[in-house]
Amino acid sequence: MQKLYWRSARISRVMYVLASLLAVGVLVTAEVFKETLIQPHVEEKLEAAQLMQRAMEAIQNHRVRRVGPIDLEADPTNSGMLGLSSSVTTTNTGSLEAKRTSLNPNWAAVVVELLYDAGVQRGGTIAVGVSGSFPALNLATFAAAEMLDLEVVSIASVGASSWGANIPNLTWLDMERILSDAGILSTRSIGASLGGTRDRAIGMPKTGRKRLREAVKRANVPFIATETDLDSIEQRMALYREHAGDRYIQAYVNVGGSLASIGPKTVKRLYRPGLNVRLDPHAVHVDSVMKRFLRDGVPVVNLSKIVPLAEIYGLELEPVTLPPPGEGLVFERQGYNRLLVAGLLGFLLVSLWVLLRLDVGSRIAALSGRGRSRPIEPMV
Repeated sequence: MQKLYWRSARISRVMYVLASLLAVGVLVTAEVFKETLIQPHVEEKLEAAQLMQRAMEAIQNHRVRRVGPIDLEADPTNSGMLGLSSSVTTTNTGSLEAKRTSLNPNWAAVVVELLYDAGVQRGGTIAVGVSGSFPALNLATFAAAEMLDLEVVSIASVGASSWGANIPNLTWLDMERILSDAGILSTRSIGASLGGTRDRAIGMPKTGRKRLREAVKRANVPFIATETDLDSIEQRMALYREHAGDRYIQAYVNVGGSLASIGPKTVKRLYRPGLNVRLDPHAVHVDSVMKRFLRDGVPVVNLSKIVPLAEIYGLELEPVTLPPPGEGLVFERQGYNRLLVAGLLGFLLVSLWVLLRLDVGSRIAALSGRGRSRPIEPMV
């Protein structure tokens, strides 16, 4: 025998309204009472940022004493890490916005997080491809690695795009030496190429290429002289294997947009900024150091597309004063209070059950006197 159930159409709407109000109230409460969530490895991140800050201060002091005054219009943070708009050792045009955004010691904390996300273990070995175009990000990588006691096998592209380390007597290799001599950072590159077009600084004046070779000589590192793109990649991979020895390379860090490291412009967009763990199928047939490491199952930290990467980690874009260590989403984030959310969900479920069980909507409709004007609809 079928049973007949009765429900007023108007009461149904009242119930929907009450349930909706309850749900909205629960959602608003959860949003209002968010809590600050301290992120993992915060102490190591802070120490890395502080180390990078000391390194930046050392470069700034050297820049003022040995090179000359800093252009505060171009470098409002007075960091001394920005180069010139153009020089004899400039490889190509670079983004001033990206270079300014890199002037933040908290990038070292970002690199610490990315290395942990890549599965790097303290005391392990990583390969690094640094670029004269982003000296501050090179510092961030070295500072993060030293805080994690990592063995770093680094190869440098000495040339720099505009606003990078393009001062002939203050290249990235010079900065490495300055910081090593000062006892701030011990990591040094084990090889260097000219960088720029085809990794051979094609189009640069002979004087510029000569100054870059002199910088390599001052650094006393092997010069990667190549005739083809493939040769540049092969030499780099050989140096990484030679210096890593029997130690497993746990990750590769790419800084900037070196042709040998990441590939031509048509392929760069296929690599996401930050952590890459899989090789894009469209990048399989375009050779580069990044492609080879990913092909071999080695995760890659890609420090390029700096502005989007800064937005992901909550770093200030183009800061006008140097941010202090400890700022950014790598240190703390706003998140939901789990206990509160669980309690609110329980309250919502119980409230909905009570509304349905006691038919509160019907009572409200009866009190308002509106429920009598419409016929009752049978439901089978």
